[in-house]
Amino acid sequence: MSEDKGEDVPATIDEVEDNLKQVLINRKDDYTYGREVLYTTAERLQDILDSAVQMAQESEHPRAVEVAVQAANALADTAGKLMQHHVYVDKLNNPKGQETKQVTNNNLNVKLSTKDLLELLSRE
Repeated sequence: MSEDKGEDVPATIDEVEDNLKQVLINRKDDYTYGREVLYTTAERLQDILDSAVQMAQESEHPRAVEVAVQAANALADTAGKLMQHHVYVDKLNNPKGQETKQVTNNNLNVKLSTKDLLELLSRE
């Protein structure tokens, strides 16, 4: 009976790996879809805001100004949600919170003799 369990382990590992790959694909699709929805919402709110501001300027009615302010607030909220969306994705991709260190090495290899270096320094 213990032999059956040993034979099932590789199959179970393959199944878990396949499920993990599908979850990662779904996560990426969800991220892309959520980002597209937020962008579309922001673009529509920008159009609404432009129209509301134009109407408020033409009519000078307090209610028109209030509508323009509400549209501006909604647009700002959507922009904030977009930024929060990026934070959530970063947390999902890096659950331990480790920052990735980017190292830049600026090495300059110059093959000069001491005489050449002294000559260059004396020119300046």
